[in-house]
Amino acid sequence: MRKFFAVVVLSFIASSAAIFAQSSPLPGGNPNFKAKDFYVGAHLGLGGGFYGGIGPVANVEYGVLSNLGVTASIGFFVTSERYSSYTWTYTSIPVIIGANYHFDLLRVSKLDTWIGLGLGNVFGGVSSSDAQYSYSSSFGGFTWDGRVGGRYYFSDRLAAKLELGYWSLGYARLGIDFKL
Repeated sequence: MRKFFAVVVLSFIASSAAIFAQSSPLPGGNPNFKAKDFYVGAHLGLGGGFYGGIGPVANVEYGVLSNLGVTASIGFFVTSERYSSYTWTYTSIPVIIGANYHFDLLRVSKLDTWIGLGLGNVFGGVSSSDAQYSYSSSFGGFTWDGRVGGRYYFSDRLAAKLELGYWSLGYARLGIDFKL
């Protein structure tokens, strides 16, 4: 199921980039995003980490071009599965760097939209609280993050943000961004 979802998201990202890059009034640009813009964000990731869950995600984005931003994100997800006499607990910390391509998708004056891709690593652990058998182990490995998103500005410095993405940082990320 995850592979199918990944293929659907990547297909959507690729087709969106091709369609909207051709029809944007500024070639790939967005009037709400500029080079040297710097954002710091706090978000809630839904369905993130290796085993799902809800967790905080912090990120930064810096505009290197008028339509391209580089990003860095970190999340923290904990999920538990309770059984009759014990509980399994999964913890994962995804660390992702990537890039967002900004374009004026809906032509709304206070809206910044983008597609993006990130690569990184997930650090994590799993443990069991079984009274007879205690288990604890760490895991980690390569991960990636594909996303489409939007940032709606309430003021020059404050915006609400929604990203829909694939896996490591959550299937959906909702929060606020501050423009410094």
